[in-house]
Amino acid sequence: MQGYVRNDLNLKHLEFDIIRNLPIGEMKALKTISFCGNFGDPLMHPRLVEIIDLFPEQNILIHTNASLRNIKWWSKLGKKKNLKVTFCIDGLGKEHEMYRRNTSYTKIINNAKAYIQSGGKANWQFIVFKHNEHQIQEAKKLSEDIGFEKIFFMYSDRFDTEDTWKVYDEGKYLYDLKKSSHQTTLRDTLGAEIGEKYWKKLYKGKKEISCIWQQERKLYIHSDGTVYPCCMLGNIQAGQNIEKLLLKKIVKDYQNIDLHHHNLQDILKSDVFMKALPSSFSGDPFSHPVCIEYCNKGTGKYAFAELGNVHTDRQA
Repeated sequence: MQGYVRNDLNLKHLEFDIIRNLPIGEMKALKTISFCGNFGDPLMHPRLVEIIDLFPEQNILIHTNASLRNIKWWSKLGKKKNLKVTFCIDGLGKEHEMYRRNTSYTKIINNAKAYIQSGGKANWQFIVFKHNEHQIQEAKKLSEDIGFEKIFFMYSDRFDTEDTWKVYDEGKYLYDLKKSSHQTTLRDTLGAEIGEKYWKKLYKGKKEISCIWQQERKLYIHSDGTVYPCCMLGNIQAGQNIEKLLLKKIVKDYQNIDLHHHNLQDILKSDVFMKALPSSFSGDPFSHPVCIEYCNKGTGKYAFAELGNVHTDRQA
């Protein structure tokens, strides 16, 4: 969390025409569209409402910090019957703003009230840290008072190597975020040392990879128009060079999974999705570290989350 925008990130919005040209009418099994903001907040897209309107028969889910737009916009959004918004509010007052930098807690709460009071369906997602864990009961009461359908609590996986996460503003160090006193990380469960990425421990006990998103019949379209089996692989665009290099060895050419060059049907029928990715799950020629980290049945994050041992961002 260095406090500035990395110059290697693609900051372009997903083009409206890319979404409009999807074979929406032919996808009879398409039930839900989720705007999760893997590389930013969905509300940043200037044509978000138009995109929502492309899916009148589907359930629409939006995850947002909700500090954007005004009350009038939120009131209008609340009238859409096929929409549910998850408001990501990580604490009350200044505690929220320690993690959600440069957002306004007061504005977010007012936006949530306007949306819910106009008929909108909403959940509240609360990431628990050391600095806000004392506010859980108060947040539960407030969520009921405002009219959220549900509030749920989760832990951050930012503490994979350390028990603290340094926060900066334009490169200037401000303070440390600390993991909740109740949190058990995957590193803790595997017995890896602080300051050490847990790869060795993860590999030692790994078992068969079972793609969670594939089981749940999900697909991820990235903001640059590329298509992935899940958002974790899509997030590699912001990852380390080794992660990008290994994914490139599996995909070969990113144009093969790019909606600027192929339609969705052809991408899903391509060698990447039909052969290369499934083979990589079984280790041929290798399994991507991200797939091992999340989806191996022995030591993966999802395996431990399902056992109740580790809480990850998947619970959003």
